[in-house]
Amino acid sequence: MESNEYPSVGAKVSKVEYAELNDIELVATENAASTENQAGLLLSYCRKVDRRILLYITVLCILNQSDRGSIGVAKVVGLEKDLGMVKNDFNIASTLFTVGYLSLEFFSNFVLKWIGASRLLPTLGILWGLVCAMQGVINTKAQLYAMRVLLGMSECGFTAGSLLILSFYYPKSKMTSRISLFYLSSPLANVLSGPLASALSQIHHPTIKRWQWVFLLEGIMTIVVSIVGYFVLQDHPEKCRFLKPDEREFIRKYKQKEGTLGGSQKLNFAQVIHVLKDWQLWVMMLGTFAACEACGSVSVFAPEVINELGFTAAQAQAMSALPSVCGAIAMVLVGRIVRLCGSHWLAGFISLGVALAGSVLMVVTLNVPARIVGLCMTGAGGFAGLGIFPGWNVTANSKSVAMSAVASGLTVFFGSSSSFVLSNVFLNSDAPRFVIGHTVNIGIFALGMVSCAITRISMGQRNHKQQYKFEDAFLYEY
Repeated sequence: MESNEYPSVGAKVSKVEYAELNDIELVATENAASTENQAGLLLSYCRKVDRRILLYITVLCILNQSDRGSIGVAKVVGLEKDLGMVKNDFNIASTLFTVGYLSLEFFSNFVLKWIGASRLLPTLGILWGLVCAMQGVINTKAQLYAMRVLLGMSECGFTAGSLLILSFYYPKSKMTSRISLFYLSSPLANVLSGPLASALSQIHHPTIKRWQWVFLLEGIMTIVVSIVGYFVLQDHPEKCRFLKPDEREFIRKYKQKEGTLGGSQKLNFAQVIHVLKDWQLWVMMLGTFAACEACGSVSVFAPEVINELGFTAAQAQAMSALPSVCGAIAMVLVGRIVRLCGSHWLAGFISLGVALAGSVLMVVTLNVPARIVGLCMTGAGGFAGLGIFPGWNVTANSKSVAMSAVASGLTVFFGSSSSFVLSNVFLNSDAPRFVIGHTVNIGIFALGMVSCAITRISMGQRNHKQQYKFEDAFLYEY
């Protein structure tokens, strides 16, 4: 009977057996060296992409979020009064932005694959920068409504396109951490816009009002940064000029092995329809919807909520950065939170639970310190969720370019759709408690938590079936 055990120390072995043992040790050494070499190549590759692709689109996204949310700051420094806006006119303006944004959002990734990210994303930045600056020269609320629709239309496609290009460059194991860094731009924009707007509001000019300065300067900054994108961005790694030939070949083989090589693939309409019929994908999006609802509450309405607590406009602008600081810290820690929880679904579940507790706190009390703590909890939970859910959505649905395109598009579509709710539940007539807005948020956060649990169960069942049928099956990461 043959034995698979190695000979014991001191045992006599034949020349053949000795050669076989040497071969086994050599193969093991070579495999270990190969694995270490691959890890080093991957680290070097990711750092290079971080510096060129991720850094640039994150900076542009900070300006994107700042331009979008600047209307909330402008409101505090006299926008409504100067334009003769009454009752819920501001909410209408916020809603019209979402109408423009969603009108073209679903088709944006198809256009990106056709035109290329290196041309589309900078062009979109220039367009929304122009529209943002034009908001600084309007004189009526009707003109503001028109500008908000145009701003939404010009911004649509940027976030979904950014998620798609990140899925082209990064392997699955690196996606969540990179997308969370990308979405870190949202709380950073809030942190920077509050003090910036507070400083701008101190400018006294005979013809240009304080709220006009906010729109004009933010729009100009966006245009300048967007032009740089034509020289920085590359469509996908297979044809990326700043990567060496061996790096391009390495990442092509790496992503091909994990089944996520989509940069050079063409979008197949039949595959898109098939992906859209998957109910699990739609349920996953409810978590993103809930997280964006929390983030939007902090981004757009935190200055107003704080202002209604008795602070001056300048104090409200500066203090509105607090919830976003908490959110930024939470997003930086997202990778550790996911590792600690051992899964995306549980990390997302907990983050929405924190946001829910913050909203409850703001409903039950008018105590100023307690309500600011509630806002910070909502910001921390919401932005942590924003760092978890988009990365999870794209990573778990990266089997083909069709899945990646649809997942990234729906992620942004659902996230932006939360603005429809947000713009119509925080009403001026409900100040200072805003019971309606916070109560609606509580229900949405609870729905998002339920969607996490349902998705976890569904993915577990699907993985079990896939492993039973195919040895090398694509498995969902939950």
